[in-house]
Amino acid sequence: MASETILREQAINLNEKPAVLLLEFKKAIIRGDPTAIYQAILLCSEHQIALPEWLADHLLKLTADYHLGKKPSWKGAGKRPLIVIRRRIENEVRRRAVIAVRAWVKDKRSYQAMPTACIRAWNRQDYRHSEFNTDYDALDFASLGLRDIKIQADGPFLKCSTRTLRRAMEDKNDNHLPNLSGRIASVFGLTDPDTLFGYDKPLKPSLK
Repeated sequence: MASETILREQAINLNEKPAVLLLEFKKAIIRGDPTAIYQAILLCSEHQIALPEWLADHLLKLTADYHLGKKPSWKGAGKRPLIVIRRRIENEVRRRAVIAVRAWVKDKRSYQAMPTACIRAWNRQDYRHSEFNTDYDALDFASLGLRDIKIQADGPFLKCSTRTLRRAMEDKNDNHLPNLSGRIASVFGLTDPDTLFGYDKPLKPSLK
């Protein structure tokens, strides 16, 4: 497999951001995040970059294990890859909700990035923008917006207490990686995170 040094040298001919992301995805794979493989594949496809040797090796290993009938597993995860991927998406949704609500508390014009349930509640005037002042207020509203959500149809409801949301924001392992593509979620039969955010109906004039 190619060394970090060789990968960095190869990256000279790539756009800086894709090259840096590929290195981050490799580190994430080593940590036990199977989503990084799919993100790396999509990144190479979108930027027309040849698959790095380390990524090709991982794909070959996964394919060989499948044909040999080996049970899917992931280093350091202790769970099936589907569960690891679902949990990664769940954490992404939590972080995305908190970031969006925090931004809305500062400027209500940024409401479209919030969870759909939050926007609906605000549009109904169940909650008024002037009621939100602290970070705890933001966490509490984000928690409300994520209730009764399932990322996997036959899986558990998303844990969204304010404590859980705060932990997600403090997670240092993958909060610096880009959001997962809806294409990755759909391949595994999971909910596309994008469908949980935004609002396609007009707001009441008094809210603008």
